[in-house]
Amino acid sequence: MLNGYKKGQYFSFDAIIASVIFVLTLIMLLSYWNSVKTFLDFQAEDMAKEATRISTLLFVAPIPSGVDCTSYDRLGLAISIKDKRMNETSLKCLDGMDTASLRGNLSALYNVSIVITDTYNENKPYILGVDPTSQAFMDSKTEITKLRRLGTIAMENGQDHMAKVDIYVYK
Repeated sequence: MLNGYKKGQYFSFDAIIASVIFVLTLIMLLSYWNSVKTFLDFQAEDMAKEATRISTLLFVAPIPSGVDCTSYDRLGLAISIKDKRMNETSLKCLDGMDTASLRGNLSALYNVSIVITDTYNENKPYILGVDPTSQAFMDSKTEITKLRRLGTIAMENGQDHMAKVDIYVYK
């Protein structure tokens, strides 16, 4: 008679463990679904899509390549198609570019500002378009989307420096 009760106890213990595993699996599935849904909602925004598109364009070679930066038909900061490092000479040339030229070179749907900060020398960022770090800029815009990418700057002295590329798309 005692052996019969033990089998029932083991079965109850198995049911409890199975229930715990089921609940944990359900929580993980719901958590995954929530994170995917949030990511898709972020990607669905027009300004976020535009910021992503511009960030991709920045890491390609300019067209035409090998000319002065004022003659670019399409803006790009990479040295070549295979070398995605940003060229310091181009950055110096483009520093202070106005918003209308930047928007035209990128075929942007919204206004764009780009801040490239050399992590080695953070005191002097390269700013393309309006300076988006000023408080007046932040107060005057209704919608701002910021996207940050990391890149490498090929310095004129032969060294490579890491850089933060902040892309601001705004109305």
